[in-house]
Amino acid sequence: MAKLLCTHCGQPMGDFSGIDIAELTRTETLILEALVAGRHRFTPMTSLVDAVYGDRPDGGPLDPSNAIKVVISRMRPRLSTLGWTVELRWGVGYRLQRLDDRKAVA
Repeated sequence: MAKLLCTHCGQPMGDFSGIDIAELTRTETLILEALVAGRHRFTPMTSLVDAVYGDRPDGGPLDPSNAIKVVISRMRPRLSTLGWTVELRWGVGYRLQRLDDRKAVA
């Protein structure tokens, strides 16, 4: 997944080679890219909704926040096998985080 690069140094963000690009949906890819672009900060749900559904003429599903929550919950098991998770801080947003040291890396 060449697009998941550190926004500070430009290096790949960990070993995502375990995730086959063919297995990622467009939505999953857009969510991961938005989280990486967050640069150590939590990414608000409104930003994720805009990143995923902002270019759709129909505006996406009726409840885009819920759709994104479902996608993130389905991504977590695959990311955890690679040592990553998506952390939620209620009322703030989501961020990509390493499991081994629980430090934000996005």
